Amino acid sequence: MNPEIYDTGAELRRIIAAGQVSEDALEAITGISAEKLRSFLDDARPRVLGLTSERLVLSTDESTRLSVLAAQLTVGLPIGDDERLRATIESLTVECRLTLANIARLTGLAIDDLASALRDPRTVSLDTKFRLAGRCSYLINAVNRARDPEHRPPTRTEQPK
Repeated sequence: MNPEIYDTGAELRRIIAAGQVSEDALEAITGISAEKLRSFLDDARPRVLGLTSERLVLSTDESTRLSVLAAQLTVGLPIGDDERLRATIESLTVECRLTLANIARLTGLAIDDLASALRDPRTVSLDTKFRLAGRCSYLINAVNRARDPEHRPPTRTEQPK
């Protein structure tokens, strides 16, 4: 078995070069300074695996967040919309412990539509899927912002002048 190692830097350089994301956007999304991002992206040396005395550009936390984002942008986006909708509802019910009734009441969606989308999204109309995806994504965003506020980058209105 020869597993491939995911090269975060190479993948980020690739999607930046393709115009899929900018360094400015990466800074805004991750809260990692432009200088650190530039240094990380410019670092063409091969990555050392395991223990090393070499000073790292990013902290472990920054590296983890950047790697997760890169994987989601490069590997996660090709996931089909039906599978993504089901996974979003599953995240809300399993990870957040919201019931379908909770989600229905919060979003104004029909509980039967949520149950159908969870069981088999192909049975739900396109219009209903659109409403489910938008509102459930909003809930996921609300949950994520509530979970880890210290890693949330400041909004443009919160940035120091």
